[in-house]
Amino acid sequence: MARISKVFLITVVLALTGCASLPNSPDVMVLPGAGSSFEHFRNDDTLCEQYAYSQVGGTTANDAAASSEELQQHYDVAYIQCMYAKGHQVPISGQFSGVIPHATVAPTLHIPPPPPSGIPPAPPPGSPSASHK
Repeated sequence: MARISKVFLITVVLALTGCASLPNSPDVMVLPGAGSSFEHFRNDDTLCEQYAYSQVGGTTANDAAASSEELQQHYDVAYIQCMYAKGHQVPISGQFSGVIPHATVAPTLHIPPPPPSGIPPAPPPGSPSASHK
């Protein structure tokens, strides 16, 4: 009976650990920052992938309840934070940081036309400015 319990326990442990595979690449697209060469971007990309992997490779990966999807989301967040800190364009609400969406561009200021040239008309009778003259 003890042998069946050990086999069952080993099977359960292997099944649980097989469910949560560690991600090895981001599921998001990041673009090089302004003025960044492609080689610099690739170096940062590699460093940030390693950083993100280390973030999910610790206690989260050992948690049998963590799904592969949760690990991927945690990996992507760590990767985005790293790439943003290095000055690259990262996705934010479906858009890339550093790109000004059309809807958020400030409207142009309306400057009223100058007053007409010449002597301004007299104030109407009975107005406070007319009684001071």
